Amino acid sequence: MDALTTPLPKAWQRVRLGDIGKPCMCKRVMKHQTTQYGEIPFYKIGTFGNTADAFISKKLFLEYKTKYSFPKKGDILISASGTIGRAVIYDGKPAYFQDSNIVWIDNDETLVKNDFLFYVYSHVKWNTEHTTILRLYNDNFRNTLIPLPPLNEQIAIANILSDLDRYLYALDALILKKESVKKALRIKMLNQILASNGVEFKKIGEICLIKRGRVIAKKILQENGKYPVYSSQTLNNGILGFIDTYDFDGEFLTWTTDGAYAGSVFYRNGRFSITNVCGLLQVIQDNILHKYLYYILQITAPLHVNPGMGNPKLMSAAMQQIEIPLPPLNEQIAIANILSDVDHEIISLKNKKRQFDNIKKALNHDLMSAKIRVLKK
Repeated sequence: MDALTTPLPKAWQRVRLGDIGKPCMCKRVMKHQTTQYGEIPFYKIGTFGNTADAFISKKLFLEYKTKYSFPKKGDILISASGTIGRAVIYDGKPAYFQDSNIVWIDNDETLVKNDFLFYVYSHVKWNTEHTTILRLYNDNFRNTLIPLPPLNEQIAIANILSDLDRYLYALDALILKKESVKKALRIKMLNQILASNGVEFKKIGEICLIKRGRVIAKKILQENGKYPVYSSQTLNNGILGFIDTYDFDGEFLTWTTDGAYAGSVFYRNGRFSITNVCGLLQVIQDNILHKYLYYILQITAPLHVNPGMGNPKLMSAAMQQIEIPLPPLNEQIAIANILSDVDHEIISLKNKKRQFDNIKKALNHDLMSAKIRVLKK
């Protein structure tokens, strides 16, 4: 059941956001008042929660901050267009925010704690207006219902969820560290190979069969298909969907030929198909390891991408000309084993992150609906 329709404990209330504070937004900043570089970051809806790509002067910032609505440190800013309800805790650092697209409630913290409000925002059902762009207007914002436990329970709920967040942040940091280690290892090993005496160089076209994928209509993709279809994307290892047939069976490399991810290389082993924006490499020499080739091409293939006119490409003709160093097979195996171990650690950490993301989502729901109580009843 939804937290906003589930019967609540006696000590809890269901209130409108307008009952706990006034919706606020910053003063409008005109385009001519912004610069590409400057003193004070100006966050628009497209950069909200990320890195600002526009700035305003310190003079304008101080004037607008003094004369008009401006968030306090700890206030919860939310997106009011596009992805509705995306929440960011204002850290108090000098910054300015796009009017009407980024808003906050000037809430009374004797009624609702900011930390609790941050988590409740990810749970509420936003009543939006469907215009050309999905938008949350002030009236919608004011009339949005939230569950409201007593202050001590708000604090306890927020503490539990923030502990989970800290663990998730630590996992993110560890994943980034492992990925940096892998990148450094690849480069170090490549340099060692290049420095060794008598290293052999061969072009991809000399050691691999090169093939392309085919057009696969989305309508034939199935949730319960047996065999993966890989596309140009990199999310989820490039899986677009599944079908009941396959085009390839065995050990191969695939790469993205067109678009933003052109030059991305993947190791495949099994039965699968690829779309028309993917290329496929099959090693045809006995003394070359697919996994070694995969790790080398992760470094070298992106260097051969043609940026084109906004549509990057690494087509088969360019791929076959890429020259790679080939150490003896035993060295290839050693290199592949070391990097595979790091890959397995990264995959394990990402799986753990995904599991805890799901745990947090379920726990948030159960805490906000009082299905799980954190204080004695």
